[in-house]
Amino acid sequence: MEQLISGASKTSVDVDMNNFMAEVVEGSSISPVVVQFWAPWCGPCKQLGPVLEKVVAGKGGKIKLVRINIDENQQIAQQMRVQSVPTVYGFVDGQPVDGFSGAQPESAVTQFIEKLAKIGGTGADVAEMLSAGETALATRNFDAAMEHFQQVMGLEPESVAALAGVVRCLTGMGDVAGAREIIDQLSDEFREQEAMQVAIAAFDLTEKASASADGLDAARAAVAADSNDLEARQTLAMALYAGGQHAEAMDQLLESIRADRAWNDEAARKQLLEFFKSLGAANPDVIKARRRLSTVLFV
Repeated sequence: MEQLISGASKTSVDVDMNNFMAEVVEGSSISPVVVQFWAPWCGPCKQLGPVLEKVVAGKGGKIKLVRINIDENQQIAQQMRVQSVPTVYGFVDGQPVDGFSGAQPESAVTQFIEKLAKIGGTGADVAEMLSAGETALATRNFDAAMEHFQQVMGLEPESVAALAGVVRCLTGMGDVAGAREIIDQLSDEFREQEAMQVAIAAFDLTEKASASADGLDAARAAVAADSNDLEARQTLAMALYAGGQHAEAMDQLLESIRADRAWNDEAARKQLLEFFKSLGAANPDVIKARRRLSTVLFV
């Protein structure tokens, strides 16, 4: 996570006995995994490493690269019968299917990676996983969305879109502390990305709305007593949003706009647009609210 948050570029994952099963054996059931055995004292390893990273990065997340330091992981090296370094294996569906030893020119590495990609099929499609995560988010299925975004991060640790998705999931699930922890560690480079700006805006809105949560009953009573109390209706909308009742929150703002669009410098309309941005254009409640807003404004 620190690599991702700091904005450092890293296309490989360091593997040891603790994560070998997850990253290599289980991970290769999702997409082919290239395993490079290396050692700090190995000159050819230093030559091969950047070539592997370049070629794997060119596959757009459909192949994952991991590295194993044989000095620190002799048990794995022995099990894989590594006699010298660098040694490279390609894993598909939990099994080594191809490999080579020694430094290789980029053309040979490219041929190896292409062959592995064919053996492993098309591999995981990062774009499709991100799209599936966004779809799950739109329907507030945060567990499914989180799974998709975390899968992308496993393939592309530097993915801003995936990390932004994680922040939005944590925000939606009410884990404000978890979302805040990630946001506080973001580099300026990550903060400037549009996907992350949307995630941060959603988080900020949730924090802002949570301040009104305790006043839900009072605000509802005030609106019931006077439907023209637009201040109370605004408070009610924020309290409802904080409680996850997004459709009703937007209904309250739409009623305010219908009653007096210009009230408080169009505060209801501006707040409604913030809701739209936070929830996302694909959210079913947002789609309905947008249609109603068009009716209110132009009919």
